[in-house]
Amino acid sequence: HAGVAGRGRAALTFNIEAVGFAKGAALPEDVSEPPAPTDNKPVPLKTGEDEDYLLALKQELRGTTKTLPYFLTVEHHEGLFVACSEWCKQPVL
Repeated sequence: HAGVAGRGRAALTFNIEAVGFAKGAALPEDVSEPPAPTDNKPVPLKTGEDEDYLLALKQELRGTTKTLPYFLTVEHHEGLFVACSEWCKQPVL
């Protein structure tokens, strides 16, 4: 497969004459209006017994996750960062 461009990707070509423009000709000016501004307001939160239960369940899950041995604290991350940065400084043989 030597000489295949793009390592397995299909080579796509685009012919500008096929869409009605001459080669080297200036493209027409943009005549469309910019979109009207929209108000991006947050959706009000749902309240009720079901939502309160799900919030409590989520908080309990977070608390339980932090007690697991797989949860890394900041101290673990700092030690890991120092170990990795020292390892990266070693010369490559």
